Amino acid sequence: MKTRHSRGQRGLLEADLVEAALAEIERGGLEGFSLRCAARAIGCDVATLSYRFGSKQGLERAIADRLQGSIEAPARDLDWQTRFVETAKAYRRLARRYPNAFPLLLRFWTSGPQDLQLAEEWYQTLFDAGLTEANIPAVSFATYAAILGVCAGEIGGLIDKPSREMLDEIEEQSGLPLIKKLLPHFHRLKDDDVFEAAVINIVAGIKAQVASQS
Repeated sequence: MKTRHSRGQRGLLEADLVEAALAEIERGGLEGFSLRCAARAIGCDVATLSYRFGSKQGLERAIADRLQGSIEAPARDLDWQTRFVETAKAYRRLARRYPNAFPLLLRFWTSGPQDLQLAEEWYQTLFDAGLTEANIPAVSFATYAAILGVCAGEIGGLIDKPSREMLDEIEEQSGLPLIKKLLPHFHRLKDDDVFEAAVINIVAGIKAQVASQS
């Protein structure tokens, strides 16, 4: 996919501004990110970013689209399930590479041209799976959010093994017989196991939805 290279004030390339802002988010996180800190990191003034992107949200949307642009859609001659799984894996790799900026993908209905191209491929995959046009919007949102959610959970710590403090808290609380019985299995759990389980269940859900249309 092509990246736009329009020039902003002072001859700065939009792609360069976005790349520098992305690097700043990965350095300092999203919580404290602002046009001011982005401008400081880039070496330009706030007015330049405001002129080019309109607002902090506009810049974040451009960064999200830059992330989407790094996802390569699988070839359409592959079967729909392979395309779905390969796209899910691509988002997982993206989350691992840009853990701080990755949550931006969950903020916008669409982030721009790169996102729309990927959405077209996602919808086509679901259409080729057998979903009707009427069902594709709901299933596309549900499956996309599920894939991004499991990726965000992995990089955010949700899938980490329980700490000693957490184990002590569980032991002290009554009424948790199954949780206590499952603890050894949680200790053996791997990130790959969780991701594979998520993909298997999502694919099964798509197939069930298709079957229910008949």
